[in-house]
Amino acid sequence: MARPPQRRRTALVGVGWLLVVAGAAAAAWWLAPARGRPNVLLVTVDTLRADHLGCYGDAAAMTPVMDALAARGTRFATAVAHVPLTTPSHASILTGLTPLRHGLRDNGGFALAAGTPTLAGLLKGAGYRTAAFVSGFPLDRRFGLDAGFETYDDHLPHGDDPRRAAYVERGADATTDAALRWLSSLDRSQDAPFFAWVHYFDPHAPYEPPEPYRGRFGSHPYDGEIAFVDAQLGRLLEWIDHEHLTGRTLVLVTADHGESLGEHGEDTHGVFVYDSTLRVPWLMAGPGVPPGRVAATVARGIDVAPTLLDLAAQRVPDSLEGRSLRTAGLGVLPDAPAYVESEFAHLQLGWAPLHGWRTADHKLIDAPRPELYALAVDPGETVNRAGSETETAERLRRELEAALRTPVPNAARLADRETAERLNALGYVGAGGPAAGAGGAGGGTRGARDPKDGIALLRRVERGLAEARSDPELAYRELSAALVEDPQMGLARRYRAIASAERKDFAAAIADLETLGREGRDTADDLVLLGECLWRAGRAAESLPVLDRAVKRQPGSPEPRLGRARALRSLARDEEAASAYKQVLAAAPEQPEALRGLADIALARGDAPAAAALYERIGAADPGDVGALVKLGVLAMRAGQVDGAIASFHEAVARDPRNPEALLDLGGALARAGHAAEAVPYFERALQVGPPTPVLLNGLGFARLESGDARGALEALRASLALDPRQSQVAAAASDLAAGRLPARDTR
Repeated sequence: MARPPQRRRTALVGVGWLLVVAGAAAAAWWLAPARGRPNVLLVTVDTLRADHLGCYGDAAAMTPVMDALAARGTRFATAVAHVPLTTPSHASILTGLTPLRHGLRDNGGFALAAGTPTLAGLLKGAGYRTAAFVSGFPLDRRFGLDAGFETYDDHLPHGDDPRRAAYVERGADATTDAALRWLSSLDRSQDAPFFAWVHYFDPHAPYEPPEPYRGRFGSHPYDGEIAFVDAQLGRLLEWIDHEHLTGRTLVLVTADHGESLGEHGEDTHGVFVYDSTLRVPWLMAGPGVPPGRVAATVARGIDVAPTLLDLAAQRVPDSLEGRSLRTAGLGVLPDAPAYVESEFAHLQLGWAPLHGWRTADHKLIDAPRPELYALAVDPGETVNRAGSETETAERLRRELEAALRTPVPNAARLADRETAERLNALGYVGAGGPAAGAGGAGGGTRGARDPKDGIALLRRVERGLAEARSDPELAYRELSAALVEDPQMGLARRYRAIASAERKDFAAAIADLETLGREGRDTADDLVLLGECLWRAGRAAESLPVLDRAVKRQPGSPEPRLGRARALRSLARDEEAASAYKQVLAAAPEQPEALRGLADIALARGDAPAAAALYERIGAADPGDVGALVKLGVLAMRAGQVDGAIASFHEAVARDPRNPEALLDLGGALARAGHAAEAVPYFERALQVGPPTPVLLNGLGFARLESGDARGALEALRASLALDPRQSQVAAAASDLAAGRLPARDTR
């Protein structure tokens, strides 16, 4: 009677072993690398905090695409970046190396050394077609991240925001369009998988989502930007699904860094190394990735490249600091510590650098006043335990100091005014400026200002830089106040000079720039600005030696030669200016300002075919370039092609409704075509957004006259004569109108 229970127990044990074996077999299947060579899609979303996605707990988020990706794949509960800055963080993602090993310590000032192994290069060597589509200037090819990519699409539109430099950002929709064009062009008959890196910049400040996201997220525009990116990612994944490639495509979505959003006194990112700017999402799905899993292992930026290589059945080089997280989804991988840093305050402001060591439970930040946080109980990093948990602090310090003894390679140094202008337009204070030597363990920390103590001053400087062009009076006040607090802050003096130039107080700008020169702190971009201020102040001859010095300092940079060309044009020395523009194009064939300068010179000397060809080159690289559209319209008018000119001007106005030149030229073309009534509103809009000129007022006056508005015509013509009384024909027309007579037709 006792045997049946024993048999039942034996049967149950057997079933149990079968379940174990089946579970092990299933685990082995998921743990195995992908068969063959899957396609690889890497998506990085700039400035994306993990906790602003639905799959990370934000119930108000509108991120259904990323949430669905997490559900069908593996989501890492904690993933961290190594640097709160775009260029160096992406360098870590693409190389599997920390900044200590790849050498990029800041935005703009560095370029990846030639020959550095990259994810793209390794996959290209394995037979992959490789392409990148980036959306922000910090990833311009000049910084070296194009290594290994057959196609590197960093074509950014000119933009029409007067507050910002040109060519700094591309919207997620345009970037998705470019990626889809490339994907659709691939020859599917060839046995060559693709590796595509798609980068979306939109969540970066300023937060200006398009409709309908702007209206829906009116009080939270940062989340509106994220929702817009999510929708564009959906277009990419929809194409992959439509082409029946989902089962053969690895997808990994992550970010380069997060955003402080006011935490710890920091509005955006770049200064501090708290989790608000370092904790990012990590979502992946596809062949070899366990579905519906949440991995507890902490993922790091340097783990992206080895993970994708491993999942693509490629060897992971021993030289990479990161490791594959292929097995982490099944909970079989222990945590590894993460090195974090921000050299920004040190390189740009002369303050202390920040280096940190992050484990799953703790973070140590080496600063003049050290910080230690117990992340498990204090995820917001609000209680500094450096004084109370000394053993933990000391252990982490030893590990950090060992990491900091790594010899840092000599990454190429870059610094030019164009780079600085574009990065500063994106809120990167001082980026692209002079780079001091990066310290080793605690290098530059002793006696230097703790960034915690300077964050209020930095916010004032940031306001000054942000408004240097759009509100130079405010910028001048803010930067002057900063210089009172810290007279040695060359950054504030440099941008006060920019604000002074915008105020047309060239003497003040020249004084600040010459002060930097006397102190031995002027850079090539300072010399370019000094040269510009000199020629704009009527001292163009004095500007040329200054600009020649800038060229000698940075012979490979376009900006000093462009500055020299601008000065030469102000002296009516167009042939010499053309030579300077050609020297720029010899090194950078599609440099838009050099192309535009040559086109303008050709237009001025009447060489219409040469001018048109150059403007068309500008338009081919940036179809939305309003200046090129306007000039092509002018050329069409000169050739008698009025309808073509009107079409070009209409497109320019559609792209930039507040462009006074486009509005004026459209009004003039319509009037010449006999559509005076249609022309009047464009002349009036040009008058609203730009300065009044005799040409504009005369066009408005005669268009009103032909439309039957004699009173309005007289008003406009009188305003024109007030600006320039020497216009005899206009004066005669105004006199006739004042007397109640219609002016002769030839007075136009």
